[in-house]
Amino acid sequence: MNEVSDALSLATSRSLTQADLPLYPVALATDGEALAYRPGPPPRLPAGGCLSEALLPEIRELALRLALARGWPQGRTPDRVAEPADWLAARILLLEWQQVELALDELALLDEANRRAGGLAKARSVAFSPALPVLLPAGREPGALRGWRAHPLPRGGVAEASRRCRERLAARFAELSEQ
Repeated sequence: MNEVSDALSLATSRSLTQADLPLYPVALATDGEALAYRPGPPPRLPAGGCLSEALLPEIRELALRLALARGWPQGRTPDRVAEPADWLAARILLLEWQQVELALDELALLDEANRRAGGLAKARSVAFSPALPVLLPAGREPGALRGWRAHPLPRGGVAEASRRCRERLAARFAELSEQ
């Protein structure tokens, strides 16, 4: 895995090799409660390439499994069992993101998410390449996350694309959940 300093150097390098295949953007509406009070789609999300995390429960379940793999918290149960790195690792694994859009202060989060995702993938004998950062100079909008993957999303609105994407996502989840 890359350390944070390596990720920064990779993200700002002009000598990165070009991918053999094109990458397709996938925008993810991540906070349904916050977005419920906004009119229209989340900012900066393309109309034809957006998924709703609320319609993809496998992401939540995998994030919780990653958290619980470290053991049940001692003492009082925290308000949130899964940490942000668990959530990002689950998104990277299930959506098969090769790149993810982050603010500079989130590079350590990406490094930890890649470490956790890599550990699970190795334990399940699933191929995994760490996601590379795409840096946002002004930070990230709350309630939205964008990544890039090798396969385009199914066509349709947010609900239809999420429903159709869930078929592939469920198969990937089963592959990562085998005991």
